[in-house]
Amino acid sequence: MKTSFQIDEGLRINLRGQAGCEIVGRPGSGKSWLATFILLTAMAIGAFPVICDTKRSDFYNLGKMFDNILGHSHTSCVASTPFQVAKELRVLNKLMNDRYEHNNAWGKDWVDFNLRPIFLIFDEFSATMAEADKDTAKEISDYMKQLVFKSRQMGGIFTVLCSQRLNSSVLDVNISSEFSTRIAMQQLDKISLRLIFPQCDIDSITFVDNNLPGHGWAYSDYFNNPLPQPFVAPDLTDVNIPKVAVDLFKTNEVNTFRQEDYWPF
Repeated sequence: MKTSFQIDEGLRINLRGQAGCEIVGRPGSGKSWLATFILLTAMAIGAFPVICDTKRSDFYNLGKMFDNILGHSHTSCVASTPFQVAKELRVLNKLMNDRYEHNNAWGKDWVDFNLRPIFLIFDEFSATMAEADKDTAKEISDYMKQLVFKSRQMGGIFTVLCSQRLNSSVLDVNISSEFSTRIAMQQLDKISLRLIFPQCDIDSITFVDNNLPGHGWAYSDYFNNPLPQPFVAPDLTDVNIPKVAVDLFKTNEVNTFRQEDYWPF
């Protein structure tokens, strides 16, 4: 089973053994384009997409296309309100717990059992939390904690979390630090950089003029260098994203992953 793919020359993402990727950037910085590239590339190796987009924008529209293919008898794979987000995360947590219960073996993970990876893309996390009422926000936060801390071994759930800005009141720092890959799009202030790169010495970053859409800084726990590195996201300008996404979704309906009786979608 292929589980990894290249993002640029110096950055590779592996769905195996990683909780996910965090992308922070101002509007127009290119974070949604980057998240889209990661989504399509993950789907190309068979990952099932789950989308949370309370802006009800591009990712939401992709999710509705996927739902149309699944049909009305299936659980939706897209959420557009905080309440729906909480429900979607609840479904994923149940799937993760079912996987642990039915496939438990010492030292093995979801790849060893040939379980289909799940790709959760959460667009504008901070905006979702701001829109949610207190109880729903807590439910979302609690489910996110469980996914991030438990999914990498048997859950097989990889999360890409996008936000304009994160702070400890929106996402617990302990959760943020669990993301193996963290990307800051364009030049951000030092406060924002410290939030997304909590384990790095921000003052030691060499300045690079990357204040262009698609440019930024990337850090991976697998880097030999302990500092964020200059990063350029792939260009999707000439890609018909809806067509590619739908074609991949349809292609993956027939797959060689292990059939799971508790599969919710």
